[in-house]
Amino acid sequence: MKITFKYIAILFGISFLSIAIFYFMNLNNRRAVETQTLALAVSEGKTIEKVMGKAAVYLLEKGESDLIRFMNEIFDNDQVIYIALGRSGRLIHAATKFEGYLPIETDSQSVRTFTSPLGEIIEVTASMRDRFGNAYKVHIGYFIAAIGEIHNAAKKNFLLLTLMQAAIVLLLIAFLFRFNRQMSRKELEVQREKEKREKLQEISLITAGINHEIRNPLNSLYLSYQMLEPLLDHANQEAVFHSNSIKREIKRIQQIIERFSTLSQAISVRREEIDLQQFFKDMQPVWAGMARRPEIINRHEPEMKITSDRSLLTQIIANVVNNAAEAGASRIDIVVAAQKDKTVFSIKDNGPGISKEHVKYVFDPFVTFKAKGSGIGLALTKKMVLQLGGRIEVESAEGRGAEFRIFL
Repeated sequence: MKITFKYIAILFGISFLSIAIFYFMNLNNRRAVETQTLALAVSEGKTIEKVMGKAAVYLLEKGESDLIRFMNEIFDNDQVIYIALGRSGRLIHAATKFEGYLPIETDSQSVRTFTSPLGEIIEVTASMRDRFGNAYKVHIGYFIAAIGEIHNAAKKNFLLLTLMQAAIVLLLIAFLFRFNRQMSRKELEVQREKEKREKLQEISLITAGINHEIRNPLNSLYLSYQMLEPLLDHANQEAVFHSNSIKREIKRIQQIIERFSTLSQAISVRREEIDLQQFFKDMQPVWAGMARRPEIINRHEPEMKITSDRSLLTQIIANVVNNAAEAGASRIDIVVAAQKDKTVFSIKDNGPGISKEHVKYVFDPFVTFKAKGSGIGLALTKKMVLQLGGRIEVESAEGRGAEFRIFL
């Protein structure tokens, strides 16, 4: 599954639409909470208005001073912001917690609400007449701290829910992109494995042709060389030089043919217990026969043993070491260590290294970055490692050498 531009646009569109829907749903819930809270406060205000009206009528029977004293006692309450008493449209008494702040309306309803710096203010207005027919209006403005707290909590919850829903959507998008990348990598791996299988099939056909068309004539050529060699004048240095060159090149062609054959054939495994100290002693003659022999240092735990195929392991180590030597390494360090349930062979050289662009192709058949390479050695090495149930990986940078790690 590959994400196209159209798919991305649809995905983002759905995501932002989801966030918008969640946003407005939360906004409506928040407003509903605030509206219901305010409605309860207004209902309470209407009850206060009725009680205040009856109390004011009773106190006016005794005189304005008793009503004013009663209002001052109400003003002492922390939630009351202001009070006012009017008679026949004139203000005769007022008090406020904030100097100059007296937002009364003479023609206001019995209960009204309005916004202030403190929050939502509820103003209760009670109207009555004394026994002389004078019209009085009592105004009490107060706020309920719980309303502000409920509003603030509703805002915080609204913001939190919106952010959480946005985060969920974004995480979903990230998961889809990650899933897509993983699927793309899997598809690429499958495609590369398919290409490798097809290439190995081609190698099998080529090998069959090589065995038929080249091996037999080459064997005849080598046999003729062996018959002519004793007849050469060994005092003639030029003749000896050319004779050795012919022999060397015939052997090189035989080795290439053998590698072609091995790469396309099934590999049998014979496991046995291997003492690493003895194993590396046995490797000395192999390294002694190398055209370019670098300094080779191996380190491992004393008396360390592993179970593997001795012949395949010898070829694997020899191939990697020979590859480093041919690349120009003057020193190769081989470190063997146990790692969980695996044995790790680390083969590190001080050669020219492999560029970032080339390192991912080093195990591909017929891919080589050396002037005289065939591109078979490391491909065959990987096949043998896999046959042993292990894996091989390489880490390198141009100019910094290379390190091959073999997990068995």
